[in-house]
Formats: sequence, C-alpha cells, structure tokens
Amino acid sequence: MITRHTVGNALVLHASERISTEARTVALSVDRDPDNDIVILDLQHELPFDIWDTVATELRRQRLRRGIRLVVCGARPETGALAGQWLSDRLGRPVIAPFGRMIPGAAGLLFVHATDLGGWVCYRRGHTPVWQSKRYPVPAWDGAAVDHLTISSTCAAEPLPGGVWLRESRDEAAVAVHGSHLTSTMPCLPDAMPVLVGCPGTAPLRLDDIARFWRGLVPEGREHARFVQYGPVALPDGEPFGQALADLLRCPVRVFTGVPSGRPDGPAMFTVDADGRPGWQVFAEELAYRPRETLGAKAVTPRILRHRAPPELGEPVGPRVYQYAHDAVVEVIPSGLWLRAPEPPRHADRIRAVPMDPNLFRLVVDDPAPAAAERHRELAGDLAARLDPATRRRAAVQPSSVVAPGRPGLSARGIEAGTYRHTTAHAAGLLPAPSVPAPVPETVPVTVAGPPAPPTDEVRAGGVAVPAVPPDPAPPDGAALQGAGLEVVGLPWAGTDVAGPQGAGPVVAGLDGAGLDATGPDAAVPDAAVPAGPVLGGGAGWATSPTMTLPVHRPAPAPVRFQRTPGDDARGVRPGPDLDEERTWFRRAFRREIAAVSADVADVLAAHPALAGGADATECATAVRLYLSAAGDGLDQALRSAEPGGHVPFARCVSAGVRRLPVHRGVAYAGAELTTADLRRIAQRRVLTDWGFTNALAEPPADLPGAVEVLIWSATARRTAAFETGDGVPARVLFLPGTAFTVLQVQEPEAGAPARLLLRELAVEEPPVDGRVRFDALALAALRQHLARRTGPGTPVPAAAARRFLGVPGLR
Repeated sequence: MITRHTVGNALVLHASERISTEARTVALSVDRDPDNDIVILDLQHELPFDIWDTVATELRRQRLRRGIRLVVCGARPETGALAGQWLSDRLGRPVIAPFGRMIPGAAGLLFVHATDLGGWVCYRRGHTPVWQSKRYPVPAWDGAAVDHLTISSTCAAEPLPGGVWLRESRDEAAVAVHGSHLTSTMPCLPDAMPVLVGCPGTAPLRLDDIARFWRGLVPEGREHARFVQYGPVALPDGEPFGQALADLLRCPVRVFTGVPSGRPDGPAMFTVDADGRPGWQVFAEELAYRPRETLGAKAVTPRILRHRAPPELGEPVGPRVYQYAHDAVVEVIPSGLWLRAPEPPRHADRIRAVPMDPNLFRLVVDDPAPAAAERHRELAGDLAARLDPATRRRAAVQPSSVVAPGRPGLSARGIEAGTYRHTTAHAAGLLPAPSVPAPVPETVPVTVAGPPAPPTDEVRAGGVAVPAVPPDPAPPDGAALQGAGLEVVGLPWAGTDVAGPQGAGPVVAGLDGAGLDATGPDAAVPDAAVPAGPVLGGGAGWATSPTMTLPVHRPAPAPVRFQRTPGDDARGVRPGPDLDEERTWFRRAFRREIAAVSADVADVLAAHPALAGGADATECATAVRLYLSAAGDGLDQALRSAEPGGHVPFARCVSAGVRRLPVHRGVAYAGAELTTADLRRIAQRRVLTDWGFTNALAEPPADLPGAVEVLIWSATARRTAAFETGDGVPARVLFLPGTAFTVLQVQEPEAGAPARLLLRELAVEEPPVDGRVRFDALALAALRQHLARRTGPGTPVPAAAARRFLGVPGLR
C-alpha cells in the first residue's frame, strides 16, 4: 500500500509507515519547480511486485497535468531511469528522472552524477530520452561542468554540485574527504561557476594543468568561471594566485578569495587553511586580475568586484569605504580591512596590492603621525572585537608602515613568512611516494611435449619469463599433447611439487580450450594424455590440492567462438556468500606471494577504509593485487573455458575483492582484432555474457592495438586504481565474471572511421532479451555523443598490459 504526503514543495509517496530521513530532507530543502510537479518515491525496503502500478494509480488520483520531476530515494541508481520511462508511458506525461546517482547538495540542490553524461533526463512517450541538465535548479553554467575529465597524468577535473574541481588525481583518500565536504557545503551559484584549484594535503597543482582545462572550457564556462585556490599550487615565488593565472592565460580572470558556503542567493566566503579547514570570512569576495602587458612589467592592482560590508563598518561614504568614526574610515582591501584617515595617503596602491593570506586577517592601521597612529590603533582594537569569531581569531593589527614600506616590488614574503604558498620547490616534499611494483610470482617450468624449443635461455610465455626446459628423455604417456602444440605456464605451485608417475613433472590441470582451437571447437585431449596424479579438474578437488595451472594469455582466435555457460563449479563468482574453502585454498597456494605483497596491501587498506571491512578483507585485497599482476594473466581464459580447476577459487577470491572497489558508471573502452565477418556474427548474437573478468579502461586509450574500438556503457564496473602497481593501469575497470552485455550497434569500418562495437552492461534484474529495455536508446545516444565530443591524444597503456584490454566480452 502506498501512502502520500505533501512535504515542503514535493509530493512524497512511501510504502513504509514513516517517511525516511533521506526523503524528508530532500522534500524540505528542494526548491519549487515552476514547470513540473516534484514527486519523491521513498523506496527503502523490499517492495511488492505491483508497486509501480500502485504508484501510477496514486499519481492519476492527484489529477496533475504538468510534467513530473521524479526523485527516487532508497533504490539503485538505475531505478530512476527505468521508473521515469515506465511512468511516462503509463501516464502520458513527461517525466524528468535522474540517470545516474542522485547526490543532494547544499541548499536543496539535486546533483546527478555518472562518469559520463549523468544528469536529469526527460522521458516522453514515443520519444527518445533527452538529457536536460546536471543540476536542479539549473545554473546558467551547468553545461560547462558535466564530465569528469583527465587533464594530465596527475590532474583531473571533477564536476561538483556547486562547480568544478581541478585536483590531484593520485591521492584518492584525500580527494574523497575533501570532495564529500565540498559536496555538502558549497552551494550552486546561479551565475558564477567556482573552479576550485588544488586539494589540501596533496602535491601542488601545476599551472600547465590549469591552462589545459581553460583551453577546453566552452565560452559559457569561461564567462562564469571564478577561480578559487583551494589547495597548493606551484606558483612563481611571491606571485599571487590570480595574477599568475592572468599572466598564464593571457586574459583577465576573476578569482573568489574564499570558498562559498550557505545559501546561493547570499553565500558567505571563507578562506581555506593549509589542512583544508575554513579560515576567516573574507570582505573582498571577488577580484579581477589583468595580465601584465610585457614580461617583467609591474602588475596592475587587482580590482574588487564584490565585497561584503557588515553593519559594524558603518555607513558607506565611497566605493568600498565606510565611515567608522568622525575622523576615520574603513576601506575593504583584498587582504582584509584598512582603517585610515578620510583622505587616502599617497602609498594607498601599495596597501591595496597586498595579497590575501588565508591564515591571517589583516587589519591595517594607518600611522602617518604618532598622534593619529594611537587614535587609529584604538579604533582598530574596537573594530576587531566586533567581528565574527572566526575572523577575530585570525586578526592581526598591523601598521601601514610595516605592511607597505616605501619601496616598490612588495612581496608577501617580506610582510610575513607564514603566507600560504606552495612553490615548485615545495613539490618534492609533497609528492606521494612511488608505488612498489608487486613482485612477479615465482614460476615453475612445465614440461610439455610439442615443437622444439627455441635456441634461447628462456621462453616468453604470457608476458612471464619461463626458463626453457630440455625435453624429458622419457615423457609420460601423453602423445596426444604433441599434436596440440600447447603452451602452459604453471602459476603458482606454492612450493609444492605435484608430479605424475616417476616424477614426470607438474600435473597439467584446468586447461583452457583456447589451446585446442586449431583442432576445432569440440576437440578434447584424450584421457591418455593426462598424467596420473592429483588432478584439480572437478568437484572439490582444488580444496585439497593447493595448485593451479593457467593457460598462456592470448587474443581470441579467428573465427570467433562464443563462450559456453559454465556449471556452478566452474564459475568465478560463488553462488553463495561463503568463501571459507576458497580462502583456505588461496592462503595455501599463494603463501609466498601473499607474504611478498602484504605490506603494500596493508598500506592500500589503511588509505581506503571502505575496502578494509570484514575478516576476509586482506585476503581478497591480496587476490586483486595478484590478479592485476602477471600472476593473473591466464585467469580469464581459464574461466572462459567453462571447466572447473584451481583457477576457480582464485577467481572467487578476486571477485570478492573487486566487489568492494569504487563503481565506474559511464563509458569504458577496449579493443579487438576482428574481421567484418566476425562483427556481423556478433551483431546477430544480441547478448554477450563474459564468464571471465572483462578488463576495460575508464579513459580513452592512446595506443591500444586492435582494428575495432569496443565501447561499453558501464553500470557496475569497478575501478582498480587503488591496487595498481607502478607499472599498472590506473584507468582500468573490471566487470565481474558472469556480466552480460547487450549489443547496441556494430559499425563496420569505413573510409576514415574505424570499426566500432557499442555495448551496454545489463543490470542483474533486467530480462536478457524482451524487446522492451528502456536503457538501450539512452546508452546508445550517450556513447555517440561521447564519441563526437572526444578530444585529446588519449591515455597511454603499457605494452605489457595492453593484451588484457583486447577482446570482446563473451568471446573465447
């Protein structure tokens, strides 16, 4: 049963006895929509199957005639989009619903975010969904701060509810803490887009990164941009932040002297301490800087565009000047306030040019003569005592003769050594320590009859150097293996020698059928080819033998072959939550590798508390780290063989660790080496299910091999950056084994355009094929729009790792 209540500006429909805190907070804070009725669906618990029919009936009873702005609380992000299209079809009214995760911002703002093209989408019966905005209410600059952008190898531009943030991209822990604070406290100003630069506690941001961001900003973004120094920036020594930007960009720039907070129609602005805490409330809130005419020329004093004047300053008697006493006035200057005589002195420009210190509020006192100085100090003490506590605690009363001595070339360093400034020289101390690559697991040679070995000291197999082993003069009964020409790498044997009869060598177990493609899809190794001994092939055999053999990782052979559906004993994700047997096996099989990377894994878990929950956190995290190294190169092909073996418990431990990683929603990239005939076969397939881990990239790759671009619209892929080593791929995302993808479009190669395969990840609750999937049109439009807007050289992928990103989900 659905209950309805009007709360604030919204109609709340809820199935439980009480409205949840989340729904109540949104309803009470959201602004009225002049064109649509705001409807909040409070779905906090397991609901009956006919809930949507009941919702539609309740909305009909309201006799509403306008469009609906739909907010869904307590459900997965995909629910809003599905419900929006369904209700629009059922009610015959336009429905604006969030596509992506809805994040309540400050002062009632509703911000919808996904990695690519997340936002408010309008659904109409019989029409293609139309993206409308990122934020509600919609600011004038909304379209300029939509996408998460990679600016350089160390800098990213992240859209926030109240603006955009240029910040260091390597320290995710610091970014998460400050990002959460900015999301909840910084309002969305209707006509100004704050561009926050830097992140407290991270390495200084380079001016080159700011220039790249500026060059890519659309005109409406440049018009509304207001730069804010939120963290350390590598500035020329003694140079104010705004002046350095104006000289760099060769155009006037506007700078907020603090971070806005409070209501968007009257925000307060506070400086930011070096550790990210609010400082003092500024008086000169917005400054305009002009670039120097020539290199080395004197900078023009910044112009104050907006300021605040509390009643304590007195009545206005001129621009930014207030009558504090009959013989003294107070002027607002960038660094604070200036108490002086009614007529400004000759050195006024030097006082006005003093840069602001985020840790220190300057109350400058004019001291032209001893008598006047004493009077001004008395008035200044009275004024300081009347200011707000945050500003009063950081106040310093300073005579003008000290602040602006009678010489040109004033530097803030000459006024006070504690100015908040990070130059390039400081960067070395703030750069994060380089990651230590995970050691490659020790490999054990595997003797396999086949073609003669090359005349070298080692053979390259799956990216791992495997010592060449001379042929056994008396190999076991395995003649059938000779014709197959198999390459096998044993990883790892954990110090246990599992041998066949007469110590013939390690048992070959859990082989992927990819090695048998030359003999046809149904070919198999005869029983006589498998040596006697403890084989890990089926049942719980792996639980008692801590061994695993993975095939050499190689691209899918031609022609393409689709994967078989494995049984429960061969799936990389365990049907139930209990992983005790798999964890026990993993500890035995990888004991040396676990010891080698334990310190690195502990550091990662300490830096990411969200990954450290549960008794199995360390083992699962270690499994992820090992999978991302050379030890996991053949795991996906083994899973795609649909055969049980020692690779299964390893994959299940990896899956448990991957589930805890951050979600990537939006476009993911891969490559493939396919012919036009292969593409046509895939187009007829409709749904592809990958029983291995699907490796993709969250950023466009620069030099990925393969003639076909594969673009995937992701809903649940996980980002692996926390566990990547120094030679890893920070932009990697992983889809769990068993993920299904629907084929949206196949583009055959044309003159000047590469072949492309566009896919969308299917949600678990979606029916695989029913002709009524609502996400397809929106995902296809988003992928096409992304391709049209894609610029830049792309992100380079290390050659050793590139093979993981070659292939199409669902193919062997």
